Amino acid sequence: MEIGEHYKLPNRLLGLQKQLLEDISGVKDETSFSTPQVTSKIEAVLQMKKVLIVLDDIDDQDQIGVLLGTKSLHKEIKIIITTRDLDIQAWFGSISCKCQVHKLELLNDHESLELFSFHALGSNVPKEKFKDLAVQLTRYCEGNPLALKVLGSSLCVSAEDLQEDSIQHWISTINLLYSSRGDQDSKILSILKRSYDSLPHFSQRELFLHIAFFFVGEYEDDVVQILEHGWHAQAGIRTLIKRCLLTISPSKKLMMHQLFQEMGRTIVREESKDPAKRSRVYQDESYFVLGKGEGSQTIEGLALDGRKIYQGMGSEVSQGSKSMHYL
Repeated sequence: MEIGEHYKLPNRLLGLQKQLLEDISGVKDETSFSTPQVTSKIEAVLQMKKVLIVLDDIDDQDQIGVLLGTKSLHKEIKIIITTRDLDIQAWFGSISCKCQVHKLELLNDHESLELFSFHALGSNVPKEKFKDLAVQLTRYCEGNPLALKVLGSSLCVSAEDLQEDSIQHWISTINLLYSSRGDQDSKILSILKRSYDSLPHFSQRELFLHIAFFFVGEYEDDVVQILEHGWHAQAGIRTLIKRCLLTISPSKKLMMHQLFQEMGRTIVREESKDPAKRSRVYQDESYFVLGKGEGSQTIEGLALDGRKIYQGMGSEVSQGSKSMHYL
């Protein structure tokens, strides 16, 4: 059963509960008119019946309580949950359930190519003419299976399609995705953005955007020192890690999947077509904004690479010697 966004829609929670009750009991419920009533009936079934339940895209513990109740379950019940939150050990404490967490790894290059090719070409092995392009497109997704599925489906080549036209379409897509101003695929963005939207506090969402723009690859201690006062970085970083939006390298540097980093930059780009009216500005656009003397009322942070000034970029900006961040 897919939970995710359906849980948040008006009147959808009761529908999800009734669907779950029908699935585990085999009886359609037409008498319950409130979520507590259906929760109580689900609890009764789960105490007596051995079932396998799969709940996809769970955001928080409250969803578990509403859907499954809080009473003890039949000892042979199995529940599989997919979630972006790694900190779920306490979710089942109230219903006496043993919980095992399995963290899914990203797909390797071979698995990625197979999955992408299956959705794009209907075969696990890409056709020779498409192979090099398929490799470039799978590399963009960096092993994220949902991104591979969405991107592959959007580039699907049917038997009726002209191969040359499809190849040109793929080449154009690669140029778009890898360009510095490329827009992220809207379907991929909507999937990834669920993790961002589910962050419980505004400061955590802002911290994510700051890191995505300026601090990927920087030492955690340095970032905490810079951002702790304004954005409670020490606690926020732990939350971002638990939500699978951020990782810490063995050398204690902040690391982020390329697609999440691009998602953060897309969120900021959508604030305005004018870089001077955005909250954050990155690299080449920084020179444009500073040269115009604009953005002081809206910009919270910008990044400059001083080495580019020596190469003739941003002539209006005074010279600097190192790559640095201004916040």
